[in-house]
Amino acid sequence: MPDQDQTGFSRVCPSCGRRVPRNVAKCRCGAELPAESLTTPAAVVSDEPSRGTSPIVAIVVAVLVIGGAGYWMFLRPAPSITTKLELTAEDEPEPAAADAAAPKADVSPERRAWDAAAANSPDAPPAKDADPATPEAATPAPLSASATTEEMVARVMPAIVLIETTSGRGSGFFVRHDTLITNVHVVENDGYVTLRKSDGSTMNARVETKAPALDIAILKVATPSASQVVIPMGSAHSLRAGQEIVVIGSALGTLQNSVSRGIVSGLRTSGGATLVQTDAAANPGNSGGPMLDRTGAAIGITTMGYKNAEGLNFGVAIDHARDMLEGRQVNLGSQRGLNEIQSRNAGSESDRQQQQGEEQLRARIGQLADVAAKIDAGWKRYRDQCYKSPLPGNYDRPWFALLVPRGMPADAGNGCPEYYADMESTAKQFRAMMRSAIDDARRANVLPGTGRDLLRQNRLEFDWER
Repeated sequence: MPDQDQTGFSRVCPSCGRRVPRNVAKCRCGAELPAESLTTPAAVVSDEPSRGTSPIVAIVVAVLVIGGAGYWMFLRPAPSITTKLELTAEDEPEPAAADAAAPKADVSPERRAWDAAAANSPDAPPAKDADPATPEAATPAPLSASATTEEMVARVMPAIVLIETTSGRGSGFFVRHDTLITNVHVVENDGYVTLRKSDGSTMNARVETKAPALDIAILKVATPSASQVVIPMGSAHSLRAGQEIVVIGSALGTLQNSVSRGIVSGLRTSGGATLVQTDAAANPGNSGGPMLDRTGAAIGITTMGYKNAEGLNFGVAIDHARDMLEGRQVNLGSQRGLNEIQSRNAGSESDRQQQQGEEQLRARIGQLADVAAKIDAGWKRYRDQCYKSPLPGNYDRPWFALLVPRGMPADAGNGCPEYYADMESTAKQFRAMMRSAIDDARRANVLPGTGRDLLRQNRLEFDWER
């Protein structure tokens, strides 16, 4: 093989020693040289088979290179800032740890339920300093001028709740997905209350702020729902005498979401509070519920009414509640500031309690009358099969004799001793339920005559205290 240079692009003529390009077939000295191509340089020519890269491999490599470049430019994930945020958060203190270690003074069942619900909620309750102007997704859109009262009521009903406390029942309504408004006199001294929604479900709420001077209390729920319907807050200052309004609440504490309609009689001022006077019915249990204009916006919070003055009811202007929620209200007061109206309405709270007690007694007596009818059927079987002799005494229901000392003959249980013992035990249980209902009515200041009338109407007159 001829001598080769190191570059592989020329060769030495064996005749004259000159270097001649490999693609030249004849040296200048006239010597004939075999022609060669640059595609097979001498530097890679050997006696072994060629190991050059095949076209297929080159194509595959090119595709991979192009594909990798495209992925890097267009498909690679966007750089994450999570790490940066987490590192920033690590430098901040954790105040919750100190709070968790502090002992809890209030260990009521309602607080434990609220705390447990809040701890298990996927959405922690919003911070207190959250922007109050943030709009809620579930706030009903404004109704058109042609919307009916029925349509408006249907829209706001899911936002209104029955509030159950240790001292009674009242009403309240959502103004944010985690925030409700009610009266101070509804929650009284409770720190936690139970809310019963229009669909029958219940949840716990914490009493966050009280303004006794305005009779307004702010509640927070443990597990806020983003889909919770809320009632937008309007303004009482835009009201005019004669304007139609709607009042919704839990009348008598049992008739949840009762609706009444009336007009604005006027705006009054008492103790620094603006009051909406209306002739719309406001029964005990309506306290804390919303007063609504025709668009479904709250313009007041039902707070009081006169029992012996028809069509004379009041609500605190919603403007005060908005000021409290947005941090502008400073006159929360340690005493109720509705002095003028409250003094004229002396005794109204006891009247509310009495009316609510009457309603509850009526409901319980009705239930007990149904139980008594079932005992009547058992007594009839006893008399037909076990003891047919005459019995002394005259009672609304013959089996009341089981509760009277020596009211039954000594041999009354001989025929069916086990059945007789069951009848006697059932009668004593019934007496215990009657005593409980009567005691509750007495504590609610229900008039004795009212209780006697209910007992007489249901054939349950008896000396239940014996």
